[in-house]
Amino acid sequence: MEKLSLRQKISRYINLSYSFYLRKIKGVDLGRNCQISWRAVIDRANPKGIHIGDNTRIALEALIIAHDYSRGTHMWCDTYIGHHCVIGGRAIILPGVTLGNHVFVGAGSVVTKSFPDNCLIAGNPARIIRTGIEISDKTQIIKSGELIKNRASVQ
Repeated sequence: MEKLSLRQKISRYINLSYSFYLRKIKGVDLGRNCQISWRAVIDRANPKGIHIGDNTRIALEALIIAHDYSRGTHMWCDTYIGHHCVIGGRAIILPGVTLGNHVFVGAGSVVTKSFPDNCLIAGNPARIIRTGIEISDKTQIIKSGELIKNRASVQ
């Protein structure tokens, strides 16, 4: 087994303690082996409305919310992220969205609606770029799928 450097040990400790904090103190529904950057923003007003599947990675400064005050009333909803997903840095997942399994969200994307399994999405608002992708347990794309040529035809 390869020996970990001090930096890797500290990073692993921070990741485990942040996951513990989100699960036990905030009440976020986290799957096994999730890697969430401590700089990611998980909804502070309704953390129990966030559901994240196994082997999911959330990069720094990603924003995942499960409430909305802008519509005049307090809206509390659940936001679901499937298994083996990757959320890029500074991506925003809006309330009430459901992402399927093996979904890769590009950095800086704004996800305003739900998406099916096995797709790569990006943009503002997010759209499907590729279908049929697969993500490994270590959150790497192992099957790249097919490129969507005409994005206007994809709803």
